[in-house]
Amino acid sequence: MELASSSPSPQDHAIVPWGWSERFRMPLYRPGTRVRHAGAWETVSHVALRRHDLTVYLVGRTEPVDPLSLELDPTLFTTRRVPQPT
Repeated sequence: MELASSSPSPQDHAIVPWGWSERFRMPLYRPGTRVRHAGAWETVSHVALRRHDLTVYLVGRTEPVDPLSLELDPTLFTTRRVPQPT
């Protein structure tokens, strides 16, 4: 009589570091994204990194805006590989 091996696969017991998950949410600032700034809806023109700081430029403004002062719904990201749609 043969018994089927019931040992779990290595993927079943993958150790996930604290704070990590298969999915996470964070704001995604990219050109064309609608954001709320000081109670008004604005559109992101472009984004730049300067001295390790993220700066967001809004359409019609010359000065950058602090991303912490902007409101937008966070985007859902995954840490797993997802097949490309064909």
